Amino acid sequence: MRRVHGATLLALAAGCAGLAGGATPATAPRGDSFLIAYVEPQNADYAVYYEQLRATRFLESVADELNRVLRLPGAVTLRIAECGHSTTRWDADSRAVTVCYEFLDALVVIAAERANSQGRAEQLFSGAVTFALFAEIGRALVDLYRLPAPHGAFAAGDEFAAITLAGSEHSGDSSAAAAIEFFDAALKSRDAGLEYLDTHAFDRARLETVACILYGNAPGNHARARELKIVPPARAPRCAEEVLAVAHAWDKNLHEHTRGAAVARP
Repeated sequence: MRRVHGATLLALAAGCAGLAGGATPATAPRGDSFLIAYVEPQNADYAVYYEQLRATRFLESVADELNRVLRLPGAVTLRIAECGHSTTRWDADSRAVTVCYEFLDALVVIAAERANSQGRAEQLFSGAVTFALFAEIGRALVDLYRLPAPHGAFAAGDEFAAITLAGSEHSGDSSAAAAIEFFDAALKSRDAGLEYLDTHAFDRARLETVACILYGNAPGNHARARELKIVPPARAPRCAEEVLAVAHAWDKNLHEHTRGAAVARP
């Protein structure tokens, strides 16, 4: 049984989670919207990411879905660029959310080691990128709107990413389950060079919270997380309540920042 359905906020990623398909033409830039930028890398090894992400219009699809729902206090750029570190960033001064090429490169290594096929490796990579991007966007929204974040901005970003991925599951998107499996593998491979785990203080407890939100939303999609005890057995019965509480809090916090009609309550 899916416990989150219909809410505009929770459907933000329905057409754009994952790296392929669902991209729509980018909307005209506005001063209160998300803009996009693909920065050509100096390192030739990263050219494949630059070319493929531009070809699939990944950032355009994300920006368009967000712009359809949210009104920002000023333009924010979603960008993919070379950073020198395998992480993602939110910079309040430049108002930019950045996914680093080095981060993408580290994801490929971990996904390939975890997966038993090329197709599965691509799913893990896609899930991890999608989660990390929306987590950074969530962190940016906390800063821009001055939203309450009782457990810190990074944890709030996790929540935003989790409920966004939960919203995409109704269309059969597998990014949510893939993201959980990827970060489980990454936490078990701390020597793989993924600096995101340290720069975002992402640990087992944070992964368990993300997994619980997603399991509470659609238990049938996350039996693997329950089997691997990423969702602790003692916590699993409470996960339905957790996802509703998180979704309600984000809907309430974003209510006055939406375009047009109010965000529906789950």
